[in-house]
Amino acid sequence: MMVDRSVVMTRRQTLGAGIATMAIMGRLSAALPSPRESWIDVGEASLYVRDSGGTGIPVLLAHPVTGSALVWEAQEAHYASAGYRVISWSRRDHARSRTETFRSEPDQTADLLRIVDALKLNRFHALGSAAGGGVVLDFAVAHPDRILSLVIANHIGNMADPVFRRRYDALRPAPFSQLPASFRELGPIYRAANPDGVARWEELERTSRTAPLGPQPRGTLEWEQLGRLTMPSLWITGDADSYAPPPLFDEHRRRLSKGRFFVIPGAGHSAYWEFPDMFDKHVLDFWRSRA
Repeated sequence: MMVDRSVVMTRRQTLGAGIATMAIMGRLSAALPSPRESWIDVGEASLYVRDSGGTGIPVLLAHPVTGSALVWEAQEAHYASAGYRVISWSRRDHARSRTETFRSEPDQTADLLRIVDALKLNRFHALGSAAGGGVVLDFAVAHPDRILSLVIANHIGNMADPVFRRRYDALRPAPFSQLPASFRELGPIYRAANPDGVARWEELERTSRTAPLGPQPRGTLEWEQLGRLTMPSLWITGDADSYAPPPLFDEHRRRLSKGRFFVIPGAGHSAYWEFPDMFDKHVLDFWRSRA
């Protein structure tokens, strides 16, 4: 996976810009109306939804498994101020969603379809980080007519290829999953440079779930299905991401004729949080190029 060197900053410049952006977003949030909160019935659960409203093109934000609808602190105000209708939701058993019956493997595609139908969204941009990337990618395979574009951040897709899965799993030996979530998902540069940001990320992670984490999604996506996607896609990862390091995207690059790929220097598995300035620049440029 090649880095676009025409836009890459040094790690120090990128981190400094990211920290500055978090402060700017705080001021933007104060100037914009708070997102409207609601709960949408998806069958045996009412999922918590945040919606900036407005008449802009809708963008849906799908959170990582360590997060919820509340983690998009930098993105909500930034994207809304750029003219988009920004919508995020907490999946089953995540913060503020109300689940009547626990399901170890809920149908995330069906839940998302219920949400977008309830909101009367015909077509929209979809952005997912980590496990959220798998959610929107699976939705795009099932309902390609609803997706204007895809942004997949720090996620390789729930690929079924057993050789690829073994390569993926071998990156993180068994003790890795027992380490603190912030160690697994935030890169060392961010952890060393921004302890306040780490503390806030950990606070959101601690309150992100309302039930124990069930089995991780099984690999069901075939390379041929990925290759049949025709909507534009942007794939973002970090060069310090232990789950989605750049070399794992070689086959994605070969299969996706409309795919763009970008590596954020120094970012771990939470690029949207660690380096929001760089992350949001590429997302907004990508969406504007689709207009």
